[in-house]
Amino acid sequence: MLVIRDAIGGAGVLFSTQIVFWLWFTVLFANFAEVVAEGRGKTHARHLRSMRTQTKARRLTSDNGTYESIRAEDL
Repeated sequence: MLVIRDAIGGAGVLFSTQIVFWLWFTVLFANFAEVVAEGRGKTHARHLRSMRTQTKARRLTSDNGTYESIRAEDL
């Protein structure tokens, strides 16, 4: 709207166009950055969930100091 107003008035059309461009660029870049961060967070959470189910632990048994291999979830 500012560009149309300045085009009719004749002064500052280029300046207003640059301002509008930079504001739209900022909004688009912020949205893109948010989408990328959300995707990375979901990927990281999925990886952590898979590690929880795949990790093995060694538990010291009470008899003669041997170890038994169990799932980390069972600790």
